[in-house]
Amino acid sequence: MPRDIESTDTQPLVNNPYSSSSGGGQINTQTLFDKAYRIAVFGGSIYILHTWEVYATVHRSPKVQHEWFKVGLAASIAVLFVKAYVELFAGKIKKQTVNYKNFRQSTHAIMFLVLLASISFHVALWPAYEWQTLAIMTLFGYGVLLQFGLLVPTYVQNIVGFVLMTFFIQEYV
Repeated sequence: MPRDIESTDTQPLVNNPYSSSSGGGQINTQTLFDKAYRIAVFGGSIYILHTWEVYATVHRSPKVQHEWFKVGLAASIAVLFVKAYVELFAGKIKKQTVNYKNFRQSTHAIMFLVLLASISFHVALWPAYEWQTLAIMTLFGYGVLLQFGLLVPTYVQNIVGFVLMTFFIQEYV
């Protein structure tokens, strides 16, 4: 049924779950299920990585190619620095709008660094885990990093990323 353009009806054509104009006392069950799903995937991924003893293997196994792992760590640190620059310095201090149009070079740099880190970690872990490396990287990338990024605000991501990366580097080196 076509709508009259001059109609005073202000009902949206589609239900937008991200709209803040929903009823005051209503709990959005979709958001609740989304968060429960993210927490379940996050917890399950950490549990599987723990049962496979990935952390201990990365630290102690002579099968892990540690030179490649260090390249992946360096790329990950660079991603954190570019992310912090864009979000904190340019976004908060300089009050620039953070979007692709304003930060094309930073976006492409992050894409390259994530690709470099992914390839480096795959090469580093392959001798120790072989085909299981694909599952480990998927569990860590999708199950841990992505779910954490969708659950937690960016300022918490930056703090936790800095603290955990500092801790891991101290333990690793």
